[in-house]
Amino acid sequence: MRGRLWLNLALVLIVALLAAIAWQQPGKTPPPPATRLTALDPGSVAHIAFHPPRGEPFALQREGETWFIEQPRLRAQPFRVRTLLELLTAPSAAQLAPADDQDNAFGVEPPQTRVVFDDTEIAFGLTNPVGLRRYVRVGDTVHLIEDRYYHHAASQWVDWVDRRLLPEGVTLTGLQLPDLTLSGADPGWQLAPPPPAIGADAITALVEEWQRAYAMDVEPAGELPGDAKPLRLEWDGGALDLGIVRDGDEWLLYRRDTPVRYRFSDNQGQRLLELPQQAPQPPAADPPHHDHDHAAPTAADDAGAGRGSGRGSRPPAAAWSRCWSAATSPGRWCATPRCAGRWRRN
Repeated sequence: MRGRLWLNLALVLIVALLAAIAWQQPGKTPPPPATRLTALDPGSVAHIAFHPPRGEPFALQREGETWFIEQPRLRAQPFRVRTLLELLTAPSAAQLAPADDQDNAFGVEPPQTRVVFDDTEIAFGLTNPVGLRRYVRVGDTVHLIEDRYYHHAASQWVDWVDRRLLPEGVTLTGLQLPDLTLSGADPGWQLAPPPPAIGADAITALVEEWQRAYAMDVEPAGELPGDAKPLRLEWDGGALDLGIVRDGDEWLLYRRDTPVRYRFSDNQGQRLLELPQQAPQPPAADPPHHDHDHAAPTAADDAGAGRGSGRGSRPPAAAWSRCWSAATSPGRWCATPRCAGRWRRN
């Protein structure tokens, strides 16, 4: 038995050694690292210029951690900018010389669209039917890369406008709606005109809807319609003036400072314009009734109540229910403003 145990252990060690050798693949040269499209660091880029196939050229400019469209000056979508910057480090599946493009299969001369990151231009060509990759030219080299950037590079300026109404991190201090004005002041929000029976939770919910308002779409806009109702959002160091109009079952919010409008659904518009309705309070439950402990007041009890109001006297019949509902234990009623005292059954 001992010899068989040692034999099994030896076989296990041999199998483990062979597996390790196979995994290491000695003598096999590891593949070289993938070629990057550019040597640029995405974090160092401060300017991106677009030359789309349709529409006018436009540019994005970074200020701190925020990207802006230069004209009209509007915040750009952060996620979309980050996605486009990934193009700079995209792996290149093949590197070709422009001279190899005898029949213009690459489609980079002339390009379909161009994007310039600081001083580095990337020209987009056609797609390769094998592998669904796209030809792009950087300098004197044509690369084949994954085709997930072209629709960003060929878009127009309005496609880059941030769909959030408010800048990230700001806190509203004032809100002017068509039928309601809220001003932030200690100890809380002040409403004008003050609506009846509106709690602090409903006001907070309305303000939070505006804090995180995110449009379904952003569109170029002309003049503000004459029937637009004014809106104003205020925060420390800034404000945004808007006009709102109904468009079928949707809402359009026009900026007054730039020619764009934000499109919201009907449900979004109602949450932005109306205070949430509070659920009605349920009626107070009737107290439990125990016939063996609590007898109904009698005329003699009422007469007794009129003769005294000490701790041992029973309250008048009119106050009986109030005292009875405040019972702390069977047969005992606590004093209330309507009761002459506390009555205890013997």
